[in-house]
This record gives sequence, C-alpha cells and structure tokens, in this order.
Amino acid sequence: MIDVSKYDKLLEDVKSMLFSERKSRKLNKIEPNFYKNIYSLFVELNAEKEMVVSTDITEYMEITKLLDDARKNFKAFFQVRFEKIAKYSVYDEIEEFLYNMSPEEKGIMRELNEQMKNYYKDFIGATKPVEEEKEEEPLQEEREEPAREIHEPEIENNEATEEIIPVRILKDQPPIAQPEGDYYLHKNDVIYISTSFARMLNSHGICAYISKGKKL
Repeated sequence: MIDVSKYDKLLEDVKSMLFSERKSRKLNKIEPNFYKNIYSLFVELNAEKEMVVSTDITEYMEITKLLDDARKNFKAFFQVRFEKIAKYSVYDEIEEFLYNMSPEEKGIMRELNEQMKNYYKDFIGATKPVEEEKEEEPLQEEREEPAREIHEPEIENNEATEEIIPVRILKDQPPIAQPEGDYYLHKNDVIYISTSFARMLNSHGICAYISKGKKL
C-alpha cells in the first residue's frame, strides 16, 4: 500500500501557503526547493499509480484522489502567486521584488519583465525606424501615389482611427496589462482587440488575424 503520510506534509504546506498568499497583497517567502518538491510529488504519485493500475483498484483510486487533491490546491496556489508576479513584471526595476521568490520564479519574473519592456517599446514605436521609412518613401515623383497606398494601413496607429478587430490566440500568455485593463490570453480564444494591440501580438506570433467576413 502507498505510504500517504510521506506526502501529507507537502500537501498541507501547499494548502497553508495558498491561504497565506490569498490574504497577503505581497509575495510571501517561499522555500528554494518548493517547486522541485512539488515536481517530485507528481512524478512519484503518477509512477505509483501506473504500477497498481491493473493489480489493486483500491490503491489506484486512493492515489488518484491524492493526485486530484494535490493538483487542485497547487493550481490555486500557482494562480494566486503568479498573478502577483505578473503584476510586478511590468515595473522597470524588479530586483526589490525578487527576495521572497524561488529560483524558478526569479527566472520567470526576469523573462516576463523583458517581454513587457519589449511590448512597451512596440506600443510607443521605439523598435521601428519610423523616420528612416519616411525618408525612403518618396524616391520617385511618379511613385508617390502607390507609396501612400502601401503605407496607408499605418494610419490605424492614430487613436482617432483605431479599429477593433477579431483575432485568434495561438498560445497561452501571462496577463498583459493594457490601458483598458488586463488581458488573460489562452490558446484558441477568439477576442476583439485594437489594431495596434493585434499588430503587436501578431509580430510576436501570439495571435492570428481573422477575416472580417469569416464566421467565428
């Protein structure tokens, strides 16, 4: 029979941490090996489950229940914890938020922070050589009209002409802060967003455009 007691302490720790994390506005201190221990728990329980699947249905059901309980509580903790991490990742300086994090969280935080900085640069046009493009457009007088037609979609960057278009999300994303609120993007979601936001997501391979005439 499976020794449930060896997993009890870790499961109780997860439940206690979930309760504390929900009550606190800041990130609570976490043990450096927490996520490694969680990973080992799921690996060991799944291995034991496979060993008894055809020999002991009672033990199989007991392990299944234990796994479900572990997944439910860890997912709730993960969501609360990483909602805070995603919120902090939009700041320019993040080092002051790292002291209570595990090594895995610090790596994720720094990666998110770099992504957010790149998103911000995209929004303000810091990554596009706008002035150089303007200089290259009027090369020949007779090509002025076609050149205006080619670059006409860039007028959508103007807030007065901003459109809302449908897109399909291609992969899950951490929360993305926007002036109108936070976006929680999940794979295969179909949402309506501004053209500038859609252009930025599409350039990073996060969304695909949907034809306006196509049924969703």
